Amino acid sequence: MNQSLPLLTPLRGIAALMVVLFHARLLLFPQWMESIAGHTQLIENGYLWVDLFFILSGVVLAHVYGEAFTRTPRTVSYGRFLWLRLTRVYPLYLVTLLLLVGWELYKAQHGVGFYAGPLFKMWEWEGMPPFGSPFTPAEALPSAFLLLQVVTDHGLTWNFAAWSLSVEWISYLLFPLLIPLAVTRSRWSHLAPLLALTVLAFIVHSRGTLDVTSGALAVGRGVSEFVLGLWLLPRVKAAKGLPMMKHDLPLLVAFVLPFALMQFTMTPQLTLLLIGSYVLLIWIAACQGNRQSPLLRLLDNHFTNWLGDLSYSIYLLHALVLLTGCELIHYLAPGITEWWYGQTNPLLGVVATLLMLAVLIGLSALSYNLLERPLQRRLRRWGKARQQVLEQAG
Repeated sequence: MNQSLPLLTPLRGIAALMVVLFHARLLLFPQWMESIAGHTQLIENGYLWVDLFFILSGVVLAHVYGEAFTRTPRTVSYGRFLWLRLTRVYPLYLVTLLLLVGWELYKAQHGVGFYAGPLFKMWEWEGMPPFGSPFTPAEALPSAFLLLQVVTDHGLTWNFAAWSLSVEWISYLLFPLLIPLAVTRSRWSHLAPLLALTVLAFIVHSRGTLDVTSGALAVGRGVSEFVLGLWLLPRVKAAKGLPMMKHDLPLLVAFVLPFALMQFTMTPQLTLLLIGSYVLLIWIAACQGNRQSPLLRLLDNHFTNWLGDLSYSIYLLHALVLLTGCELIHYLAPGITEWWYGQTNPLLGVVATLLMLAVLIGLSALSYNLLERPLQRRLRRWGKARQQVLEQAG
């Protein structure tokens, strides 16, 4: 467990699963989507858990690389930093993209059209040719391979969850300019949260929502929240000794608050309040020490940390499990999908959702242990060896 920034790994796991449920409502259980929304907006607001990821990313990268970037000379070069981040995010993403392209090639060879259930049939997407659906346009492949989806006008394409990786990559490129916010006390560091919230307020008031996934506003969304994370790290370090951090009540309130706010239809004001609640949650969660309590054991244990470790695989693989899985089942046994979308017993929906999550988590565990971590380690060893060769040659 991460004792220096405890609870942040479990938070990633929770956020990843909530994003999965947000997309599952369209593909796995659309027949219950309206009835669920009539009782709670928690799943409808699931897109907002991506914003927690952006803030967490800022905090963690400031914690890991902040001092290295501000020492003279730097102990980690800009190029080395970008390589380390690329080895973290790109290999598994590339694998998922190649799998999606491979499935489209198979569909093209066997004359299989697009299928994603009744909602997409109503939207007249069903039967679209391979490489021709809004999710899989051939013209979006170059930007997808380059992780530049967010700066194009193709929308959510291929691995539709990966738009946020594109924004993350832009945040990494800006990291040397932004890192002083995390390690210095200057006028700009004090203005950082105000500027970030101003950008977010502009987005939600101009669009009516923070669910913006392409273009300049999507970049502004992610980078602003990344900045909030950078700004937050010194406040975490300064608050670790506060008496309130030794009690469960502040942590409980901070953990429950985002879930409570998401019960309601999001307005611009409520959206900004939710972002503030994320900052509060991360601040309090990261300040937890080595104390023991029932709440901490519930939130920070081997299982929740394991889910957090798998969160990146969960996030990237869920598009394949939901969308490609739906197409594959319909292709192999169309009667099953027709039967399923006609079901109305909510208990069946719960069972199917749990089964989907079990499959997804199982695949993510395999991905984490066989692809994500091994590829990252191998590429980093190769990069380090190449750097040593270049230094000797120089």
